[in-house]
Amino acid sequence: MIEGKLIKFHREESGLTQEQLAQGICSTTHLSKIERGITEYSSEITDLLAKRLGVDMVAERSRYESLRHTLTVWNDAIIMIRAHEIHQLKSEIEQEPLRFLSDFFVQYHLLLARYHLFLDNPSKAKEILNIFKNKQDSLSPYEHNLLQHVRGIYYYSTRKFDCCIQALKQIDDEYPNAEYYFHLATAYHSIHSNTFAYYYGQRALQFFQKSLNILRVIDSEILILIQLNAKEPFDMEQTKQQYDKLLRVCESVNSMERAHKIHNNLGFEYFRRKRYEESKESYEKALALTNGKTPASSYLVTLSGYILSCMKGCLLPKSELIQLARKGLKMAEENQDPTYAFFEIYLLTLKENEEDLYTYIEKSALPHFKSTGNQLMYQHYERQLFLYYVKSGQTEKGFQLASEKMTNEISYYELE
Repeated sequence: MIEGKLIKFHREESGLTQEQLAQGICSTTHLSKIERGITEYSSEITDLLAKRLGVDMVAERSRYESLRHTLTVWNDAIIMIRAHEIHQLKSEIEQEPLRFLSDFFVQYHLLLARYHLFLDNPSKAKEILNIFKNKQDSLSPYEHNLLQHVRGIYYYSTRKFDCCIQALKQIDDEYPNAEYYFHLATAYHSIHSNTFAYYYGQRALQFFQKSLNILRVIDSEILILIQLNAKEPFDMEQTKQQYDKLLRVCESVNSMERAHKIHNNLGFEYFRRKRYEESKESYEKALALTNGKTPASSYLVTLSGYILSCMKGCLLPKSELIQLARKGLKMAEENQDPTYAFFEIYLLTLKENEEDLYTYIEKSALPHFKSTGNQLMYQHYERQLFLYYVKSGQTEKGFQLASEKMTNEISYYELE
């Protein structure tokens, strides 16, 4: 039935009506049924129709099969994060007009949306996703699953973690790309649901190990290690040994991006244990691995951790810390990155003006952390604000803050 779809595609490309194409060959009704694939037809008729359209049906079938294969390879390249191949295959596919054929239209556009997300361009991905806003009922099961997967990645990239989880949980077991478990794990990690993050991280790890996807194995291992340290710090020496093992793998596959992430995570783990010198050293190694290709968001997270460890450990002169915080704030504002709030807090802390600091936390930082879904930082600075109110004798504000917190939180044992 591929011939019928190809005939329809080329007829529409040529601007012919069914009546014009069918004239002298077959009835318009018969042509309509051929194009829709709901009737038997002879090769003589399709050959005549193809000849009138000026196409070679054998060559067209070959192009059809080639495009189907190339789209599959493109999807695999995206999963494997083979950057050069991803760009090359996109260029090849865009030279093929058959990508707009009904059989390929959905898959091509959804993979194109993934391509834009790979390039950290969610606005372009959103434009494509909007095409399918009211067309879910017409999609095949695979296309529906792929749509939910790409939507989930888009929501994650825009920090809508609950929407990400909701989209990804709609994927059923028939979907062959278990990579989505990793995206589920990262979304759960982002809302501090560590048990689910660990569970889906393990499932993602199994998938990447089976497919020999080394880069994603590293990503999954890092994610799992983070969950092990989430509630109570895991043994630091064991943690360090695991990260050192992953660093050697990063070196073997020349992945500086992941080595940066590992040193950044080590810096945080040392910071949690108040080992500020070692934290500073790890953050310095992470910063040394940043370059012009490193996303601004990754660099700013590391810079923020570096400044904080140096502040807590009194490891740099105040003037140098202020300079670094100003640099971070400027870069965060230029890139519209949510870390700007941290650099504002650092600057106000270094200026030792408690009133200005806690006014900023109350009026700007807490609403910001709430809007970006950073529940961990919201809770931390909410507690800091409460302690400040108590210390400064602002009991009314302290009581109001505590009351709001108790009202908004439901006990695990709440029965009513």
